Amino acid sequence: MSCPGLHCPGCTGGQSLGILAGVIAAAWIADETLQWVADRIWWIGGTLAVCFVLATAASMWLERLSDARCAGFAERRGIASRADVDELTPAGVAWLLRHEQQRPAVGPAVVNFNFYAAASPEPARVIRTVIPGTAGDAITEGNTQ
Repeated sequence: MSCPGLHCPGCTGGQSLGILAGVIAAAWIADETLQWVADRIWWIGGTLAVCFVLATAASMWLERLSDARCAGFAERRGIASRADVDELTPAGVAWLLRHEQQRPAVGPAVVNFNFYAAASPEPARVIRTVIPGTAGDAITEGNTQ
């Protein structure tokens, strides 16, 4: 009679021994890794701190580079930045006045008037008169069941 699982000792066919060996190996590797990290904790911490400082400095430098490139792009094309429009500092006002005539016309301003009122049966009547048939006909393709 064969045993279907690990519920009784001795009938697993060596499976428990393999699991036990794996647990022992994992515990030994964890112990050795913990000792290695503990011996080098100051080196690891110092390396992390240096990497953090370098990453922060690089991101700040890239941000300044991006700001300078965007400002040059806007200056060449006569585009006002959000800071020029929002804050309207004296320098921003002077910049806007200097570039006002050079800016191309985008087009006429579009004004939308939206009047919302209570629903009436008139739109539904108009739609029914414009669209022949009913929605049911379109879905069922003429089947009247």
